[in-house]
Amino acid sequence: MSWSIESVLEAELAPAEIFSLYTDPSTWSSWGHMTKSAHADGAVVEGSVVKVQAAYRKTWDVVVRRLEPDRLIETEVRPPGLTVVQRFETEPTESGARIRHQIEVSGWAEGFTRLTMRPRYQRLLDAEIAKLVEVARERRTEVVSSAA
Repeated sequence: MSWSIESVLEAELAPAEIFSLYTDPSTWSSWGHMTKSAHADGAVVEGSVVKVQAAYRKTWDVVVRRLEPDRLIETEVRPPGLTVVQRFETEPTESGARIRHQIEVSGWAEGFTRLTMRPRYQRLLDAEIAKLVEVARERRTEVVSSAA
């Protein structure tokens, strides 16, 4: 068995503006709902391992399972008793991008987490995607300001 949650938001940003945040772990703590810090040795590509320190101070190896430039990055982390897969997607729209974040949780402990964590993580995921858009807009403003 498994459970999943997702959050979707449309923004007047290019998919590449969003995707650049997905592939830059140094930004993850500015928008990721439980990320205190993140670091990868080298570029983030399929198979990369990103060291992520969670807000509760535990550090996890997050493996990039799949990466489609400007479209999708899928990661996996394995806390005890669980496999957590996160998908971060962008899709072009007429006015910008549709952004979708999804978390899927499986493993022998998933039943417990479904009851205890699912409602809280849905709220965190909704806030995360809104924060991602805010950070992307701030970066756009910084680029425009520095070019002027």
